[in-house]
Amino acid sequence: PARLADRGELRAVVQRALAGRNERQRLAVLLAKFEHCSYEEIAASMQLSVAAVKSLLFRARDQLREALAPYLNGDAP
Repeated sequence: PARLADRGELRAVVQRALAGRNERQRLAVLLAKFEHCSYEEIAASMQLSVAAVKSLLFRARDQLREALAPYLNGDAP
């Protein structure tokens, strides 16, 4: 039960962190991570270049890493 509660809490934290990204970053992350789309597919879907998608995902992942760092390091509020 504690393990399930921890997963639920982590899921909520990740959802909040993802919701804090701008819409383009959020969409790119969702397409890449959960829909398993390639850079090319994301670029076509979002009408961006592949380079722009890579940059968008890099920034989004970097910001998510920062937002989640306290939880991953055990320093959660």
